[in-house]
Amino acid sequence: MVKHLRVGDVEKLNIPLPPLPEQHRIVARVDALMALCDQLENQIEQQTAKQTQLLSAVMAGV
Repeated sequence: MVKHLRVGDVEKLNIPLPPLPEQHRIVARVDALMALCDQLENQIEQQTAKQTQLLSAVMAGV
């Protein structure tokens, strides 16, 4: 736990990073997962629209 952190200390911090090829693999994987999330979101929107249409059709028949 760090109680106090000065700006000068932050400049001296060593932040470990994976090698550049690994960074590229991480970015590619995140991009692929984000594309999958977009696809799933579109499917949910389509199913919600279909559900709304079906509900409207049922209610019109009542």
